[in-house]
Amino acid sequence: MSHFDHSQHRKDYIILLIIWLIALAIDRAWFFLDDSIPAYDQSAHLTTALHHYRIFQNFNIFSGNWWLSLWQLTPTYRAPFVYICTVPFLILFGRGFDQASLVNLLYTAMIILSVYHLGNFLFKNRKISITASIFCLLFPILGFIRTDYLIDYGLTAIVTVTFTILTIWKDSYIGFLSWGLTILLGTGIGLILLTKPTGFIFILIPSICILISFIRKRKFIKLIQTCLSLVIAWLICSFWYGLNWLTIITSALNANQVGKGEGDPSATTIAGWLYYPQMIPESVGLPILSVSIGILLVYLIKYQFSTDLISVNLHKSARIWLLVTLVSSYIICSLGTNKDIRFILPCFPIISLILADLFNLIENIYFDRLRLATLVLSSIVLLNNLFPLPLIQAWGGKHLPNDDAKKYPLEKLINKINETDLYLRSNLGVIPVAIPQINEFTLDYFGTLADFRVYGRKLTTKLSQVEEDLQYFCWYITRDNEPSEPGESGETKRKLKSLVESSTDLKLQGDWILPHGDKMRLYHCKNPHVVVEKLSNSQSVISLEKVAISQQLILDKNNPVNYEITGSWDDLKNGILLLKWQNNQSSWDHDHAIGLGDLYCGIKCHPEGTFRVKEALATFLPKTLPLGKYQLSALYLDRRNNKVTSLNIPEITVNVTNVGTGKKSPPLDLVTRTSQLAQDLQQGKLNNIFVQIDNFNQYDPTQDYLKQIQFAANYHLQTEPNNLNWRYTLVLSQLLQRQAPELIQNLIELTKYDAQNPYAWLYLAVVYLYNFQPAQAEQKLAIAEQLKPDIPELKTLKTITNIMKFLPLQWFATKE
Repeated sequence: MSHFDHSQHRKDYIILLIIWLIALAIDRAWFFLDDSIPAYDQSAHLTTALHHYRIFQNFNIFSGNWWLSLWQLTPTYRAPFVYICTVPFLILFGRGFDQASLVNLLYTAMIILSVYHLGNFLFKNRKISITASIFCLLFPILGFIRTDYLIDYGLTAIVTVTFTILTIWKDSYIGFLSWGLTILLGTGIGLILLTKPTGFIFILIPSICILISFIRKRKFIKLIQTCLSLVIAWLICSFWYGLNWLTIITSALNANQVGKGEGDPSATTIAGWLYYPQMIPESVGLPILSVSIGILLVYLIKYQFSTDLISVNLHKSARIWLLVTLVSSYIICSLGTNKDIRFILPCFPIISLILADLFNLIENIYFDRLRLATLVLSSIVLLNNLFPLPLIQAWGGKHLPNDDAKKYPLEKLINKINETDLYLRSNLGVIPVAIPQINEFTLDYFGTLADFRVYGRKLTTKLSQVEEDLQYFCWYITRDNEPSEPGESGETKRKLKSLVESSTDLKLQGDWILPHGDKMRLYHCKNPHVVVEKLSNSQSVISLEKVAISQQLILDKNNPVNYEITGSWDDLKNGILLLKWQNNQSSWDHDHAIGLGDLYCGIKCHPEGTFRVKEALATFLPKTLPLGKYQLSALYLDRRNNKVTSLNIPEITVNVTNVGTGKKSPPLDLVTRTSQLAQDLQQGKLNNIFVQIDNFNQYDPTQDYLKQIQFAANYHLQTEPNNLNWRYTLVLSQLLQRQAPELIQNLIELTKYDAQNPYAWLYLAVVYLYNFQPAQAEQKLAIAEQLKPDIPELKTLKTITNIMKFLPLQWFATKE
């Protein structure tokens, strides 16, 4: 059938709508019966979607800072498109797992429609097209992923749409339709790259084949359209990649190594190449696969001695096109070390068309009955895999709904934390556990679901960091009957559990019996570092009421200090204390956000009245500080408007000495810790810096300490532009927030005040490279080489610079 009239199209769309409605009914019935706790990956994805939901509460399309904060939410290879698509569903229907999964209905519609139009275009046969759409409903693997929340299903949808556009576009005549498809193709490619950076592999080889064909046939207009589509694609995804490209690469490489740890077969073995093919039968369903192949065999036998091969060759080019796409995707995916059936999910719409073609090769009443029986049996297989129906035991129970959430009281645990810390954001230390229901990802998700008030973070797996981790967390969870693990990780886990449960500084806040008789325990600090109290009086002026500190402070030690600050909720929440201990000779700072930036009671929570914040902290005195008496001065910096006001405090004087052993004190705040790392940065000692920063980001899950540094440093540098410690501390803050333009400007200033330091020039060169500005980087590397030619990294950076000079990416870079 070469043409479809409007009535046939209408009938087909009604059929496609019925297919989609059946998918809706099956998927929502599954979610209605399910009350499960999302596992590791699902929890991580759902948490990220919720953070996107949160940022869209302050949507401002014209704000560069808003876009920057959006792109910063996804610094890894897990790109933001699926999460952004989920936001409208979270806004309209609520913030839970079931509500987030509604976005899959959109992806299902995209897949069904794309497969239908692709089949129509390639085979000119509506029966094949509709059959392929039905297969996309019935394939068990697609049924499993539809009833989950993973970015792979969204990737499958956008890849299928883009591949359909690519297929139609390559054969379209020059005209309005062709140019329109060019724009859609560029948009599709851009969205693939904005869904998962590796998603392009599913259209890579077909695209190269098309490009070669255009060059050979000298289709110059098509080549121009190709360039236009690539420019559109880059414009769509360039801001995210420009900000995060380095972390995208490193996280993708790390993810690829996961397969080795999980024992996935490598591409150097036969098992590695058979990994995906052997999973196809259960992924597409044995009835569909076996009947399709059976019909093919009958068809080949039927025409073996026939001279009329017109019908055999009728769709030869369409079949080759689909097979090239499928086989090339399979080869590229098999080369990776990390293997999972999810990673080839975009292949299944292509497989549906190939099988639909085979399924409909022979037309007669008996085969029609066979096809109908196959579809019915496949429906039973799908339902039996998704629901506890004891129909075909051998093919059932792959992805059943369950009631984990009733057995594991994670919501009660999170509520317990929030009831205890009404006005604080809490960070829950999770001793590494080995079950899907209780781990840092699921706890982080449940904490985020509770108005973003609790964050779950995994405690260290290194023995050397145990003591430090136990200083910086105030909430801990342990579980009985943890399986023993060999090596340092297992020993660390056992030590953490023992120290938490025996600590005299912690109290048991609650415990719950889990399935199999295990007990889950929640511990809390007896003396938290930050306490918030609501006062009965109505005084709203911000006031540093009390500073409790020893008269004698010891150099090169952590010295305990207590602060009490009162004021209105919004003033306290948005305030940074700029505290300076000084005399005529020298000074040291103890700048930090009020409550260390943890004052929080919900997105729209702005309680009235006056509050008191008590801080039990430590201040560090540099060993180069001159001995003598120092006096405290205090300023209040308002984050909302950068306004700085002086705080009236009683005269507080301390004596700095180098004699004594020091008292037991709380850990240093992260602003001070980062300031100490800045000294290593100035000297080019990078080995320890990023290990420490990884820890800091665990201790402050919102990384608010980086914003505190930014406010404090920018204030100090207004009056002390040559303060190198604040300059280098600000470099670290801007680097970790990936604020390339501001970082470049700061480093330019830094090279003025620390011009003889080769590392200052080296850092500036590296940031220019990160920002795709190799010409500027080359100049700075030359200066660094002049100052210190034996820096080991110089040769590598010069090589990268020379390579980048020939890359077109720099054309889109932000100019200085």
